Amino acid sequence: PASTNHEGSFLRHGHHLSYHLADPFVMEKNLAQVRVEKIVNGGQGLSRLIDGRICLIPGVLAGELIGARIGDTHRGMLQATAEQILEPSPARISPPCALADTCGGCDLQHCSYPEQLQIKKEILCDLFSRSASPAVQQATTEIREPLPAPSPFHYRQRIRLQIDDRGRPCFRKRSSHDTVPVSNCLLAAGQLNRTLGGLMASQAMQALLSTCNELELLLNPGTGQVIAILHLNRPPRPRDFALARELIASETQPLLEDLLFCGETFALIRADQDMTPTTLALQLPPLTGFTTHPLTLSWEAGGFCQVNLTQNVQLIRTVLTLGQISSTDTVLDLFCGMGNFAIPLAGRAREVLGIEGQGAAIRSARKNATGAGLANTTFIKGPIHDSCRELITSNQCFDLVLIDPPRAGIPGLAKDLAFLTRRKLIYISCDPATLCRDLAQLFSQGFTIRVVQPVDMFPQTHHLETVVLLERH
Repeated sequence: PASTNHEGSFLRHGHHLSYHLADPFVMEKNLAQVRVEKIVNGGQGLSRLIDGRICLIPGVLAGELIGARIGDTHRGMLQATAEQILEPSPARISPPCALADTCGGCDLQHCSYPEQLQIKKEILCDLFSRSASPAVQQATTEIREPLPAPSPFHYRQRIRLQIDDRGRPCFRKRSSHDTVPVSNCLLAAGQLNRTLGGLMASQAMQALLSTCNELELLLNPGTGQVIAILHLNRPPRPRDFALARELIASETQPLLEDLLFCGETFALIRADQDMTPTTLALQLPPLTGFTTHPLTLSWEAGGFCQVNLTQNVQLIRTVLTLGQISSTDTVLDLFCGMGNFAIPLAGRAREVLGIEGQGAAIRSARKNATGAGLANTTFIKGPIHDSCRELITSNQCFDLVLIDPPRAGIPGLAKDLAFLTRRKLIYISCDPATLCRDLAQLFSQGFTIRVVQPVDMFPQTHHLETVVLLERH
């Protein structure tokens, strides 16, 4: 970390801002000195020019004095880049990844991990405090300290890479559709990086990538091996299957468990053309008060699982602690996926109903319930909004309702949730902005916010998972 006890600046050399003592900031056209007020949702620093205009700057930290190059206006705010950092934050560090300033994946690698946690809490507090709903504003006091990740690096269970016109795996550049080639990702599990390196050294893989636009690598925690999914720009041909089988059988690819093809016009197809779904499995530890033995959850390749498996256990424990359900309680789990929360909850509840729109996830949830020896679960495939209205029509109500929606949140669902919830609602959000919008609507339907627990599922990025406990008032 750079000291702030003397004047200095960070100048761009290659990909990183490097520190130099007593290096004056020369004012030029489109350059300005600005002080970073805070980091906002999206991971950029908010500053104001002398005339009051707001500018957003990536790669900076709160309190820093920046020599900024002012760019274009986007969504009513100026975009800028940090040309020099005249007064760095004590929390600033050198990013360990050489691509940190260009790759769009990590926007907080230049910050110490304890400070990353505070930034995420402050982003959440800022969004709550600026809500149009007084109830959401007041709930700022209920926001707890984020639960830190045990591993700030190498935590991702899956990565998705773009394939450029030269057949190279890439990530998107920051705020761009352009790509940057990668051979190793510090957020990915070690098995994923080793598999990527081995595949890129293979002529068979190079031939396959010439027909691809994306490559997914999934770590199967049940086997410690890797499943590859190739997104083809045309249906697979006999030669593609032959090359894929060659890769799986090759002694040079010991970690490659399976290879699948998918595309816009066809579903997942295994290299051996077996129609049996490729499954991944995760073993959960005993969950105090809910299970006395480990649980195994499986899901089909292409289905959803939290990318940070270690933090997923903390997320489940948080839900179980906040839910406080008993053997007489009924639970409704909306967007239930493969039963990540429903299966552990069913170990304590009287009855659990899970609803999900993806058929593969419902198949997995039913399989997981059977594997856990549960007879008190029902899993239904259907659109969430339509399914909620059907439950209301049949006068069903639940002691605990759990929702874990995608980034878009739950627009238009608050009124239905008020009918379906007898006592408690737990909302798990991956987008703080839509969370604040939805909490305001839920309050208007008779809910009170009791606990807001951030969980850092995505270290080195501004992204944040948040668990909110609401009760009927």
